[in-house]
Amino acid sequence: MECLICQRWAEEECLSFCGEAICGDCEVELMEQAVDAPGYDIRVRAFRLLWQRKFLAALDRHLMDGDPV
Repeated sequence: MECLICQRWAEEECLSFCGEAICGDCEVELMEQAVDAPGYDIRVRAFRLLWQRKFLAALDRHLMDGDPV
């Protein structure tokens, strides 16, 4: 799978979040990063796009019980 944040290949042992992969390097950076650190806005943008895609997908169809969002 491709990492949600850096778009590099993420190993099978990577963090899975809402059906997306987050590679080990990005996971470590997420846990240690401060708001004023360089690259913070890139990570926020990646999660914003994820939420927007999930929201728009939910609007496009009626979900049934058990459907992934």
